[in-house]
Amino acid sequence: MEFPSPATDYVEKRLSLDDLCNTRAPSVYFFKATSSVECAGISPRSVLIVNSVLSPADGSVIIARLKGELRLVRYRVSSVPFLEELARPERRMPLSENELEGEECVCFGVITHVLNEARVLKDQF
Repeated sequence: MEFPSPATDYVEKRLSLDDLCNTRAPSVYFFKATSSVECAGISPRSVLIVNSVLSPADGSVIIARLKGELRLVRYRVSSVPFLEELARPERRMPLSENELEGEECVCFGVITHVLNEARVLKDQF
């Protein structure tokens, strides 16, 4: 007769980016950053994990469709919802409720995770 190991209570499940970031959902997209946005923790070549079905919360960094192009902006809510540029937070773009959802949707998706490479490459400096 064998006894179970007491260590089995402390065995942890293997880490999986699929599980942590919900990357298998059909509404999740991967983008690669081309420039740096330090206030959002984004550096060149960062991988942005974006969920297109999540509703943004106050302070969320989102990918918005503005004047036909996709841009990174921060969603803010005070008395009226607005978008602010990441590089210049004083530049605010007011939103109406129907602009965030529906046919005139400005929000492509909410950035849920940013994956950065920690190794410094020779060509970065």
